[in-house]
Amino acid sequence: MIKNIYIAKHHGFCMGVKRAIDIAEKTARKEKGRVTILKEIVHNEAIVEKFKKEGVGQAKSVEDVSDGTLIISAHGISPEITKAATEKGLKIVDATCPLVEKIYKIIKEVVAKGYYVIHYGDHHHDETHGILGYAPDRITVAKNKEELLALPDWNDRKLGLTIQTTAHIDEIPEIERVVQEKWPHIEIFNTICMATTRRQSAIIEIAPKVDIILVVGSSTSANSRRLASIANSKCGNGILIGSVDDIDDNWFSEEKLIENVGVSAGASTPDFLVEEVIKKLLAISNYKAKVIHPENKKK
Repeated sequence: MIKNIYIAKHHGFCMGVKRAIDIAEKTARKEKGRVTILKEIVHNEAIVEKFKKEGVGQAKSVEDVSDGTLIISAHGISPEITKAATEKGLKIVDATCPLVEKIYKIIKEVVAKGYYVIHYGDHHHDETHGILGYAPDRITVAKNKEELLALPDWNDRKLGLTIQTTAHIDEIPEIERVVQEKWPHIEIFNTICMATTRRQSAIIEIAPKVDIILVVGSSTSANSRRLASIANSKCGNGILIGSVDDIDDNWFSEEKLIENVGVSAGASTPDFLVEEVIKKLLAISNYKAKVIHPENKKK
């Protein structure tokens, strides 16, 4: 029987996500012509569906948009795509997260100084695609330690390392050690965003207190998947759920001895999805469980 529901101190929407959604909502209200979001404004199905229901279009590429206003998602895009949209006569509204733009700035500055950049991140993530566009012939992407070690010695060039904003914070000290041993002359730019650090740290904080952690977030969200992975590694039972509908009552059957449940959410997950999960857990406990928020954890 569930006795306690621990809510992670930091969870749900981050600054960049809130800003992107706000920009998209204001643009949809203001613009009289067609409004289209390039790819997904943020990686969450509920938010994507919300904009579709409100009549905002969604396109996988600029080629699919013939006219009107094009909203750039929080993950950003490459300058080449911006140029293509401008040449088509589209009005561009940029909702790129400022912390992603910080990486663009670093890359432009160091490449201008003759650096070659190694970007530690997911090859296929939208954020990575945008970053590569700023210097495609001067950036190599590596997703793990093995890929870093397989790269050339590059003793003849100045090197810089940038890091995906949603990278796993526990991995970074080891990654920094590896790259500094392989390339002693490399300059490291730790570009993980504070929201990522806080949400991952909050998972680590509640993990010793719970038997299971439910992370509310979309499977398309890199930061949500990472939170679930951290939860699983720290408490041995971390599960990513898209919504309350993914909760299996059998997870909390009497023989499972689940008394303490942790709840967190990815940076692109709206609050209402988290609240629905908490309500479901309370119902499973026959409304006997105590919901422990960070502010009342001492009570």
